[in-house]
Amino acid sequence: MTYQERFWREIDQLKIHICYLEFYLEETIRIDRWINILLAIASNSSIAGWAIWREYSSIWAFIIALSQTINAVKVYLPYSRRLKALQGLANDLEVLFLSMEGDWFEVSKEHLTEESLHKLPMRYKEKRHQFIH
Repeated sequence: MTYQERFWREIDQLKIHICYLEFYLEETIRIDRWINILLAIASNSSIAGWAIWREYSSIWAFIIALSQTINAVKVYLPYSRRLKALQGLANDLEVLFLSMEGDWFEVSKEHLTEESLHKLPMRYKEKRHQFIH
């Protein structure tokens, strides 16, 4: 396998990782949005229910308290940290991809020495590894 093929394979694999992360991030955002919507609906409908059916006030109070507790605790759950980490990682990998894409011209035209052609993909592999771990 030539150095150009190796470098292209690295670019290709990185783009696959980015696409997967973006899909996973979109799914995580969608789930987070639905949790927020359900919490808002639970709180607001409980307040309305409390006003209409006062005899069930303890049930409405429990639902309101539960939704407010979940809302307060949600930022400390691993789920919220995952969302922030995914956003940062997706951005970092996209910047790395753009940098690799910029170097592709030099690699594809064989303007680099053989040593440089060997070191360049290794440098990008190390950067990608730092981002992921």
